[in-house]
Amino acid sequence: MRAFADLLDTTAAVASGIGPRNLTTTAAVKVALKITDTASDALIDALIPRVTQLIVDHCRLARDAAGTIPAFGRETLRATWYADACGLLRGTDLFLPWRPPVFSLDSIVESDTTLTVSTDYVLISARAGQVRRVSSDVPGEWSTGKIVVVFKAGFDTATSLATNIDKGLEAAAIEQIKAMLHAANRDPAIRSVNAPDIGSESYSVTGGDVMGASVLLPQVRDMLATWRNPAP
Repeated sequence: MRAFADLLDTTAAVASGIGPRNLTTTAAVKVALKITDTASDALIDALIPRVTQLIVDHCRLARDAAGTIPAFGRETLRATWYADACGLLRGTDLFLPWRPPVFSLDSIVESDTTLTVSTDYVLISARAGQVRRVSSDVPGEWSTGKIVVVFKAGFDTATSLATNIDKGLEAAAIEQIKAMLHAANRDPAIRSVNAPDIGSESYSVTGGDVMGASVLLPQVRDMLATWRNPAP
């Protein structure tokens, strides 16, 4: 069953600059970590896009045909299912390439016929990008012809990241930035420090028993679980 698209194109990319691609801001990080001075601003500025990219990679956001790096910022995308000469059935549901959440379905053209929302199809799950074919409110089969879906996905970070970004995603980013910010002030080659009769400290190590191979902390990976594409 060919429920997944053959091709993904970006027709309107996320707004230019790293700002709309980021999952948080320096101001938000400083508020969360109770930082009141500006000494760490440059480091936080540098860490935000790095952590954002780690999270995008971990969540397995789909890349388009050009290999453009995906983002959680809103983009307009086009998914294409080519006609199947063998007549392989697609079933009742199509799954858009993984760019959660789907904000809107702008158009669906099936075998050169433009379909009507609610009458011919419905969005079952914005998170999964699941689109169901219907007829008179009854689920039907998608045809074996060419299908083109134009849709918008992601958060409107260009208008207001602080207002529109998912707070769970932002919290995950801030948690990871906090760990990397603290780690920047110590020698990365040192795993533990022990001062007799004073105290001892152990540090997270990339790929070690606390941080995973992706460098993301276990609690951050847990926070991202519902945002991660289940498909390889």
